[in-house]
Amino acid sequence: MAGESDVLNYPRPNRPYKMTSRRIGIHTSIAGGVENAAERAYRLGCNTFQIFSSSPRQWAPYELGRPQCDKLKSLREKYNLKPMVIHTNYLVNLASTTESFLKKSIEAFRGEIERALMLCADYLVLHPGSFRGADRERGLLQTAAAISAASHKLDLAKGGLTILIENT
Repeated sequence: MAGESDVLNYPRPNRPYKMTSRRIGIHTSIAGGVENAAERAYRLGCNTFQIFSSSPRQWAPYELGRPQCDKLKSLREKYNLKPMVIHTNYLVNLASTTESFLKKSIEAFRGEIERALMLCADYLVLHPGSFRGADRERGLLQTAAAISAASHKLDLAKGGLTILIENT
């Protein structure tokens, strides 16, 4: 998205888009810095947006700096972009039946929660994962326990963050 067709390569709209009470958004790129996602959403005529807080296909997280978080917050206020949704890394599998993979997934999901709180996100979307070899009930119970472990001692309510479980 950071290439020639990136909306950031074009001039800003001459006047603000007419916003309605309906929220229309898109999943936007964080290329060049997470704060650029808000600018992209605005230039595309959106009033809400979703991002990945880091690469969706790598375990190593993107390190956020306070200035980036502050700039994103400022742009969201300026453009009335709400809610902001973060989609969890695709590698996270909180229903995994492999202990080492489950541990890595819990650590990665905790990082997702921490970044979501830093960015003042409203929602964090999670795919519960695959419980291969186990029954559905065990997989769901394990996912709930893993969410609890990942969010231990983090105040999601104070940060205004809600975890959404995507059932696909």
